[in-house]
Amino acid sequence: MKLSQLYANKNFKKIVFNDGLNLVVARVTKALDAGKDSHCLGKTTLIEVLDFMLLSRNEKENLFAKHKNKFSNYEFYLEILLNTGKYLTIKRTVQNANKIAFKQTDVKSDLINNQKWDHAAVAFDQAKKLLNEYLSFDVLTTDWTYRKSVSYFLRSQKDYSDVCQLDKFKGKHKDWKPFVFNLLGFNSRLLKEKYEEEERLGKLNTDIQNAKKDFSVDPKDIDKIRGAIYLKNEEKRELQEKVDRFNFYQQERNLNRELVEDIEQRIAVLNTSEYNLNYTLEKTRQSLSQNISFDIEQIKQLYEEAGIYFTEQIVKDYKALETFNRKITAERNKYLHEKIDSLSDELIKVRASLFEYDQKRSDVLSVLQDKDSFRKFKTFQGELSKIEGELLRLEDKLKGVDKITGYMNDKSDVQRNLETITKKIKTQILKGNEIYSDIRKLYGNIFKCIVNTPVIVFIEQNKLGNIEFRTDVTQDNEIDITAEGQGNTYRKMLCVTFDLSVLGAYSRRSFYRFVYHDGVYEGLDNRIKTNFIELVRRFCSEYNIQYIFSAIEHDIPPNMLAGFSEEEICLKLDDSGDNGKLFEFSF
Repeated sequence: MKLSQLYANKNFKKIVFNDGLNLVVARVTKALDAGKDSHCLGKTTLIEVLDFMLLSRNEKENLFAKHKNKFSNYEFYLEILLNTGKYLTIKRTVQNANKIAFKQTDVKSDLINNQKWDHAAVAFDQAKKLLNEYLSFDVLTTDWTYRKSVSYFLRSQKDYSDVCQLDKFKGKHKDWKPFVFNLLGFNSRLLKEKYEEEERLGKLNTDIQNAKKDFSVDPKDIDKIRGAIYLKNEEKRELQEKVDRFNFYQQERNLNRELVEDIEQRIAVLNTSEYNLNYTLEKTRQSLSQNISFDIEQIKQLYEEAGIYFTEQIVKDYKALETFNRKITAERNKYLHEKIDSLSDELIKVRASLFEYDQKRSDVLSVLQDKDSFRKFKTFQGELSKIEGELLRLEDKLKGVDKITGYMNDKSDVQRNLETITKKIKTQILKGNEIYSDIRKLYGNIFKCIVNTPVIVFIEQNKLGNIEFRTDVTQDNEIDITAEGQGNTYRKMLCVTFDLSVLGAYSRRSFYRFVYHDGVYEGLDNRIKTNFIELVRRFCSEYNIQYIFSAIEHDIPPNMLAGFSEEEICLKLDDSGDNGKLFEFSF
């Protein structure tokens, strides 16, 4: 895959890339205005635009996210040359950056006014999958997409501090080392598995420490804890025998239940019965004392005073009535005497029952008020509860030990697995592979052609068995490492050499065939610049590689600059005004 052209629907300098060497040159005339040299012209910004068009996420620090209002109506078009020989145009807007369009053509095309796309408004994640299919790489496809590798071929000024670890990969080693290992031709799954096992080991160590803290126990104390549990159980057994002999606890529960549920309830019923019987008996006695009183002479006197004639017949009737009432009263009094006798008998029985239950209540209370025995029972009960609490605490510790032991067993398994993986990784490195050999060979040749100094790239395992990628300038014997590799100039050239070596090693496969290096000339000796350009021209021709680099004009020797053809200078920028900038306006 190579870059073909990049253009937009608004103010933007259209860039047409050629198949080989491409120079983005920035002319700076206002030398004293250091803050407004190449950094404001757009040579570095071009990498951001290319990365955006190759479907990087539109994150907060992205150029278009920070200046969204200025670019809201922008539509960008990137045409790439596929390894099949066909051209693919990617359309992406700033306003709706998560909807991507694609169109494949047989020749270079300008599609600004195109209305028919092969795929229009494709969602972002699906668009990445689709572009991955268009690219059809046949290397590094098992575990990675094109997005993982593209960053190595769009190196900005921030990416020259380390050959293999780019600025965006400043996080965990697992996020980039397995990929680089794979890029060098090795099996990255072993390395990924190792990092996963190391994370698991770290979590287990944390779990062990937390468990030790939570349970306040150490696994080595397991036999000591078991011994303490045995002794506490013996103590509990002996104390339980004493409690069982007194059995006051159960007695207390039974006596209280009998007192509350039976005796007191029965006494309350009997008291009510006694009250009712007394009341009824009193009323019956009162009824017995009430006799019928009837005086015929008083009646006669009342009639005479009223002037009413009181006949003998009336007298006779009243006397008959008086006789009748005496008979009824006699019968009634007989019944009342019988009722009084019955009530008196029942009252005697109730009072006898009350006496009996009251005696029972006294007996129960006398047992409950036996203070010495009850206090002794309570003491035993308290001690028994305390022992049971201590047993629970010891058993909880024992569970904690079991939990920690489980973690430690898992830890041992992980450590054994890590040892096995580490040995397999070491075997891989010692055995090497064809891609790794090609990269190392090209690396040494390219760097020596440019800098006239040997360089070696190698992999070593540290004390933990993790791999470290090393690229160091050496003496002629290629063993003694020198300090030159630590300088910024050499470090930059080491990064450039690595990218070219990878592209050369994969040149016969379907993979990237371009690389963009920003500011690569800054700080280089003129002789190195000359060697570099000569090498790159040959390399591009021999390996069918497209090389794009940006430089400030005064960093390029005049005779060298004159040697670039108009076709090779794909973009010219200057600080004469907004028209000289990539977007033809300031922001």
